Amino acid sequence: MQTGADYLASLDDGRVVVLDGQPVADVAAHPAFAGATTTIASLYDSLHGPDAEALLAEGPDCAPTHAFWAIPRSRDDLRAQREAIRAWQRTTHGWMGRTPEMLASVVTSMAAHASFYGDQADAVRGVHARDAAAVTHYAQALVNPPVDRELPPDEVGDVFLHVVRETDEGLVLRGAKAVVTGAATAQRLLVSHFGGEVRTDAFAIAASVPVGAPGVRLYVRGMPTGADQPLATRFAEHDALVVLDDVLVPWHDVLIRDAATMLGHNRGAVGWNARLAFQSATRLEAKLEHIAGLAERAVEILGTSGIRGVQAALGEVVAFRHVVAGMRDAMIEQAAPVGDDHPDGRAWGPGVEPAMAFSAYAPDAYSRMRILLQTTLASGLAHLPLPVDALAAHPDVAPLLRGSGGADAATRLEVLGTLHDAIVSGFGARHELYERSHWGQPERTHVGILGLAQAQGRLDGWRGR
Repeated sequence: MQTGADYLASLDDGRVVVLDGQPVADVAAHPAFAGATTTIASLYDSLHGPDAEALLAEGPDCAPTHAFWAIPRSRDDLRAQREAIRAWQRTTHGWMGRTPEMLASVVTSMAAHASFYGDQADAVRGVHARDAAAVTHYAQALVNPPVDRELPPDEVGDVFLHVVRETDEGLVLRGAKAVVTGAATAQRLLVSHFGGEVRTDAFAIAASVPVGAPGVRLYVRGMPTGADQPLATRFAEHDALVVLDDVLVPWHDVLIRDAATMLGHNRGAVGWNARLAFQSATRLEAKLEHIAGLAERAVEILGTSGIRGVQAALGEVVAFRHVVAGMRDAMIEQAAPVGDDHPDGRAWGPGVEPAMAFSAYAPDAYSRMRILLQTTLASGLAHLPLPVDALAAHPDVAPLLRGSGGADAATRLEVLGTLHDAIVSGFGARHELYERSHWGQPERTHVGILGLAQAQGRLDGWRGR
């Protein structure tokens, strides 16, 4: 497993990153990315630290790995994975959606059902073995740029990802992917199609591509951050437009190569969708815990904690956390063995019904939470005339900023300033968009839930009672 130093060094790979129209020479050190890279490096270091045992499990070839990169063989394995994800997510307070365990949800699901991928089965197993051993930091590049939506993906060859030609060495890919979160600070891209279903093998491609591969370019728009934005400066992930210009992908990194397999993969045949929801719910649990704790301290500082309406609002935020955690734990309780037999036993996948319910519920609930706290904290989120580190230079202002219950100006600015970053600033607004868009088009999610219920005969059973 790599260390934090290994991770930071890996970013010096010749990658082409254009930030706000200007090339970035050193991603790890650039102010726009340094907070995220430092945070990710600390996660890697924790794999080798004194509390590493709670993070680790046995991966392929008996090599240690972050637990979520191991194939689960029981509910107890899923519980151990929950705790390993929690440990990292509570370190970042859930503010980073693309931590290095996230894309294990897809790669590990594929490896657990490698035979599904036909001629690429060995490549799937090999990619998992390599990336589990290193705990590779991936970004997922799935979304097509929003152009020519009236056409099927296969007819937008000048923009959408497709195979230009096959060679003995591998496939040559050309095209672009949009809204690739965290691409600039990742090590590899999981490129594929999701959304509009492809119909031809030329566009049916899923592959593992190094960010620094020749022909890969990333275009990133910066996110404004300041010294008084404690979340944005540590956890900001930038969305990127990724362009692949005749990129050669070796056969051992090609995971899907035909339209039929891609269709089955995207429709959940190997259960990666539920594993992604499992990780995402654990991440959101940590974020809501952080927000709820800050909000409770904030109303104490504002002197409003005894107001019944304020108490009700905080209770609703806590309830949101409980629902998310409960849905995630239901994924464990409803887990079942699926897929092919394996010498080590069949893989267990999280329960699909609670996974889909989470993906339908969380986006709207997150927006509700943000509005609720903006309303409840009101002017407390605006009475922040100075960054906390400027107080020493303006001692005359400190008495004007003290809070209730003995809270001094520094405490007020620190707590309310962090909440401002969480639910008011550009960083906070972007996170609402992130949570709202995390599962794509809401109609697709709801139609999928209906289709599953109909396929299982649930609606017929309920109608007949």
